[in-house]
Amino acid sequence: MIQIKNLSCGYNNVSIIKNISIDIKEGSFVGIIGKNGAGKTTLLKSIAGLLKPYCGNIYFDGSDIYEMKKNLFAKKLSFMPQNMPIDFPFTVKDFIMFGRFPYMNIFKYASTNDYEIVEKVMTFTETKSFADRNILELSGGERQKVLIAQNLVQQTDVITFDEPTSHLDIGSQASIFKLLRTLNQKHKKTIITTIHDLNTAGEFCSHLILIDNGSVFSSGTTTEVLNYKDIEAVYNTTVVVKTNPVSNKPVVIPVFIEK
Repeated sequence: MIQIKNLSCGYNNVSIIKNISIDIKEGSFVGIIGKNGAGKTTLLKSIAGLLKPYCGNIYFDGSDIYEMKKNLFAKKLSFMPQNMPIDFPFTVKDFIMFGRFPYMNIFKYASTNDYEIVEKVMTFTETKSFADRNILELSGGERQKVLIAQNLVQQTDVITFDEPTSHLDIGSQASIFKLLRTLNQKHKKTIITTIHDLNTAGEFCSHLILIDNGSVFSSGTTTEVLNYKDIEAVYNTTVVVKTNPVSNKPVVIPVFIEK
């Protein structure tokens, strides 16, 4: 579905991502992992069409994303940033409706179909119970679900997230990632997300891309990528990797050794 070829990009003429080539298959749940500053968000923004590369190409179903019309691409891929500033007291329902903009006419009037889609998505994301509340009054976990709902009403086949559970408690983190897993497995959405927590990545993702200093250090299934040698090499720490006996997924345990 998505082909990345010889991609280099960054900011102010400084390359953060360096000569990356990788394919992302339709229906996969891909986690982009790596140390802080490794280039995870830069890579994700490039995939989402928000950061034009210095060189290389990104293809979506064979078409270069930077040659596609923005309105068309917005119907194929949606992006949720890590920190979205919300300064106005929109109601939850109105804020979610903004995700329907690519489908509205030039006057940006919502149709009956737009309202029906928003209602269905709010039910799915469990945001309907506070649809009329001020978004500024929501908890962190509630707001993240609203942001996800806004992405879902775009009805894209690919949904990208930049650290969707940052600053959330463990219960809210699990709730958000269970929602993403349902989108992937039951609704056949391709999910691409940056993830800070390796155990969350191992539990929920089908594939991982491990970034180190702007390049792909390794990629593959969670079992292939989350091995102690690669983790120790990239993160410069000692770990033990076990297998969760319930889910059969890898679990990374840091080992603190004083020298």
